[in-house]
Amino acid sequence: LVIGAGAAGLCAALAAKETGVEVVVIERDAVPSGSTALSAGLIPAASTRFQRAKGIADTPVLFADDIQRKAHGEADPSLVEAVTRASGPLIEWLADRYGFPFDVVDNFNYPGHSALRMHGLPSRTGRELIDRLRSAAEANDTAILSERVAERLLAAPDGRICGVKIKRGDGAHEDSGCDALILACNGYGGKPGLVRRFSPEMAGVL
Repeated sequence: LVIGAGAAGLCAALAAKETGVEVVVIERDAVPSGSTALSAGLIPAASTRFQRAKGIADTPVLFADDIQRKAHGEADPSLVEAVTRASGPLIEWLADRYGFPFDVVDNFNYPGHSALRMHGLPSRTGRELIDRLRSAAEANDTAILSERVAERLLAAPDGRICGVKIKRGDGAHEDSGCDALILACNGYGGKPGLVRRFSPEMAGVL
């Protein structure tokens, strides 16, 4: 069970589906969009063939160094290493397996990046990225249940997550069990009450 049908959730769903398991994605909106659709749809990735084709030298280590420099060394090194190492294979997997026509943005470099590594689709929009991901999921028989909000996680006596309590668009509730759960629903930055409760130092910040 995947909560959130943005880029992260749909990539996770596609990868899980390839292992042969049944995958269901729960999405709050009527049509998957999320913050991905609001973005330019650009994905930073290091050491891809798209970079090499343009003579761009880059490595996951250099990418990780850039992140840590921008984060003043506060980012978890193991997470940074995992993300930067997997970024290139992710881009090439989407291109090879699902036909995403990626290209490297080479006329502008985003602040903090020491190499040109932003990969985008022809329209340079997040809407194209999310639409292609949704189409790929649907073509691979991945169920996307829209207008459903995951309200509560359900746990077994041993603490293992075993399901989710869901509120449907018509206001009714239902429980959905799962063998594994992936939370890909961004964060709680849009909920001032949760920010005050869990990140009080950020309360009131624009």
